[in-house]
Amino acid sequence: MEDFLACIEETIRTDFVSTTHKTAYPAISPTRPELSQANRVVLITGGGTGIGKMTALQFARASASHVIIAGRREDVLHAAVEELTQSAKEAGSPTQFLSYKLDMTKKSDIVALFEDLASKKLEVDVLVLNAAKFAGMTPLLELGADEVWTFMEANVKSAMHFTEAFAKQNVSKQKFLVNLTSGVVHHQNNPTVINLAPYFLSKASAGIFIQAISNQVPREQLQVITVHPGTIHNDAFEGLGITKETLPFDEVDLPASFIVWVASKEAAFLHGKTVWAAWDVEELAKGELRKRIDEDKDFLQLSVVGLKGSNRAPGY
Repeated sequence: MEDFLACIEETIRTDFVSTTHKTAYPAISPTRPELSQANRVVLITGGGTGIGKMTALQFARASASHVIIAGRREDVLHAAVEELTQSAKEAGSPTQFLSYKLDMTKKSDIVALFEDLASKKLEVDVLVLNAAKFAGMTPLLELGADEVWTFMEANVKSAMHFTEAFAKQNVSKQKFLVNLTSGVVHHQNNPTVINLAPYFLSKASAGIFIQAISNQVPREQLQVITVHPGTIHNDAFEGLGITKETLPFDEVDLPASFIVWVASKEAAFLHGKTVWAAWDVEELAKGELRKRIDEDKDFLQLSVVGLKGSNRAPGY
């Protein structure tokens, strides 16, 4: 267990910036006027629990007109809408909440969702790709190609269908796409991550797809940013006997608030990049780090470690 915990803790630590966060802080507060989501419609996949549900609440605190949560469990979605509606009312937010039960792997379900929204005269301004299928510890060759492919269906194909439907509506207005990834995509040699290969494989593939979209579409049309939300304590950790005090977990309000900030023009300089919710946004936005973000197209993008184009990357 000690080795397992050490592997997890390795994936939590980051020194990319000198200031990191475990919980929300003023610069990413959804109540800041600069981060207002007024008159915007927000769609969050996997929005009934955890990060998705808290993100829905933070968009309500930022005054979004509508927040739509989509998922596979109708009872969970209904309970979340009731809870979110009450919380928004207490916060004085005008946000209305809607929920849609669907199978993320079925294009017909996704198309039907957007068609129903259109019938309600609702066009999505912000899409948060949060839903994911998580892997157990079975090696790839034992799991078999058919089962591995279910992760590609859930974590890649669903992102493709949602992004396609999202991009085709509301074409005259700038939209914001936030893709949630995982730190595992750049910890592939961590002993624990090695055993989560179906998850790593599918999340990295989804990241490449989203990155390709960002390279093809101007941010003035579609602002695209991929976010590693951090490591949040949940029932899965509890089932392993790992309490909230065992490891330096992140609080769920950190990624939720960071996602609201990402869906603002303040974050435009990160278009096409993969970033951690833990990284201080004011430090990212200035100095030598900002200069590198602005000038180096490969920086903070998925690529081959050690290569820059066909040449050896600096530092290798």
